[in-house]
Amino acid sequence: MTRRSATGKLARDERAVSISFGFILTLSITVITTIVLISSFYAMMDRAEQTVMRDEFEIHGNDISLQISNIDTAVQITNNAGGKVESITYQLTLPDTIANEQYSVEFSDQPKEIIFESGGRDETGGRDETRVKVPYTTHNTNVTPTKLYSGSNDFLVHYNVSSNMLEIH
Repeated sequence: MTRRSATGKLARDERAVSISFGFILTLSITVITTIVLISSFYAMMDRAEQTVMRDEFEIHGNDISLQISNIDTAVQITNNAGGKVESITYQLTLPDTIANEQYSVEFSDQPKEIIFESGGRDETGGRDETRVKVPYTTHNTNVTPTKLYSGSNDFLVHYNVSSNMLEIH
């Protein structure tokens, strides 16, 4: 019985709480909360960067897909009308970087996709790569499988008459 009463007295004794202990506890809680807020802010900014990159990849991919389809349609119409295509070339302009990141563009013929891919950051940077696949459609021509890297912003899409292929340089 004396043990319970001593424990009860100690729990209700407010003389054991000091000002310095309260200050240290409040400071610790403030520092932990600040660290959590800052880390979630950086995570949110990283996701925003990936969203911008994904949107830019889709915009450029849809533009390239449209140009490939236009060239294929022009070849088809010319051939159906009894004509012969001599040369079709389209200048493809891409930015050096998107969201301050280098990227690659791969043209695949099976499946018919344009694949944009960023390298991401190094292993300690923490951001994953961003990868976007944009389909394209051709009926008469094929696309030569090619992989381009950002840095040179002007590329050419050329229709090769002898092989009936679209080549990207």
